Amino acid sequence: MTVISMATVSEVAFELVVTPTKLSGAFLFSVALCLVGGLLPALQAARLPVVDALRRV
Repeated sequence: MTVISMATVSEVAFELVVTPTKLSGAFLFSVALCLVGGLLPALQAARLPVVDALRRV
């Protein structure tokens, strides 16, 4: 009978290695999400006339 501890399972499942390449990729991905999720709708709203924007609220 083999007994597996949780420490053994977590060591086998993955090893967390943080490299500058992974950090820069994660940062660029978060910036892209921020631009798509925040900046684009804000630009579209800024192009609307004020009266139309207030009617949509």
